[in-house]
Amino acid sequence: MKRNNAIWLLLFITGFLFCMSGCEYHTIPPKPIEVPDTVSFALDIIPIFNSNCNSAGCHGVGATTPDLSPEKAFTSLTFFGYLDLDSAELSPLYTKITTGSMKDEASEEDRQIILRWIQQGALDN
Repeated sequence: MKRNNAIWLLLFITGFLFCMSGCEYHTIPPKPIEVPDTVSFALDIIPIFNSNCNSAGCHGVGATTPDLSPEKAFTSLTFFGYLDLDSAELSPLYTKITTGSMKDEASEEDRQIILRWIQQGALDN
């Protein structure tokens, strides 16, 4: 009886190793991030805020500063010092969405679009 168990165990291990040796792992490359050459506050930034930031209790009208509602976002970001036009990567807005408390709320594409907008002078366009 012990000999049969040992044979089955040996067959199982051999089969397992055989199956695993044939496995191939393929990684799916990430989708390339597409950042517009010229980032528009109205067309590119506001939609990011609307989908990630303006819900009730977050950064909408009358909620947490800065107010990122479409009609107040630009003034709120500039007045409260969330933009650093000399060092875009050090802008409080950008650091909040990359390493700060809002890092899970923005995609990498959102981050790159916001960074490009700041680098381009953070225009109200």
